[in-house]
This record gives sequence, C-alpha cells and structure tokens, in this order.
Amino acid sequence: MLEKGHIFVYGASGVCRVEDICIRDYGAGKKEYYILQPVYDLRSTLSVPVDGPVFASHAMELLSKEEVLDIIDSLPNTEADWIKDDKERIEIFRGLLEGGARRDIAVLIRSLYLHKKELAEKGKKLRSSDEAIMQRAEKLLYGEFAWILGIDPKEVIDFIKTRIG
Repeated sequence: MLEKGHIFVYGASGVCRVEDICIRDYGAGKKEYYILQPVYDLRSTLSVPVDGPVFASHAMELLSKEEVLDIIDSLPNTEADWIKDDKERIEIFRGLLEGGARRDIAVLIRSLYLHKKELAEKGKKLRSSDEAIMQRAEKLLYGEFAWILGIDPKEVIDFIKTRIG
C-alpha cells in the first residue's frame, strides 16, 4: 500500500503523486481508492482502486538517477532497426509502450527519431501513427527522466544530446 505523497510512474499518465487515499462508491460498492495527480498535468486527477489488477499492472517505481543515465549512455550503442511493415511496427511499438520497460521505450524513440531524420532528408514525414507513438513515448519517458534529473521535460532532449555528444 502506498502512502500519501508517494511519487511513481502510473501507465500512460506518467509520473504521479498519491494525493489522497479514500473510500469511494462509484456504483460497484465502497472501495478504497488512490487519488493520483500527474505531476505534469495539474488539471487532471485519477481515481484508481487500491486493490485492483489495473493498478498493479500499471504502477512502476521511479528509476534511479544512475538507471536514467545508464539508459541515456547506452543509446548510441543500440540497434535501431526499422520495421517496414506498418501494421507489425505499430503493434510492436504499442507493445513496448505498454510493457513499460524504459530502456525499450528509449530505443523505440531513437528508432523513430532516426527514421524521422532519414525521411526529412528526403523531404518526407513520419506517418501519423508513428508520430503519435513517438509523442506518447516521449511524454512518458521524458517526464520520468525530467523528474529524476530535476529538469523541465522540454530540456530532456538537449540533456540527452549533450550527454551522448
């Protein structure tokens, strides 16, 4: 059981703080809920059952600063193979996002970034589905990296570029 004030990553909502723990009845009887506040979206809150399988499958502890730096430092050495089949690529990328492994998400972003750069050199753009996945992945990963590194999420890309040269 988490305590009020605990900060962690919660699925697509990214870095969240437990604002409250309370009993609510949303039509299925009284249950205990975490009231979560995404730290980069102060306009929204989430009510999540404490004992629900959804919470357990979406909640992840924050990475350490060393883990974040290790992921960043390893990026130049990762393979960024492009999957040509659109349907297969989107399915694999969505699976990586849902899996939550930050190293995999970082490699996914790198792959999309390199492909986007290659397309731009030819005067072309990423497909909208790839762009949407890239934005979702960046929001998730850069939010956590920013929180851990004590910087604004908009500064994460520059931090990574400076770090890996």
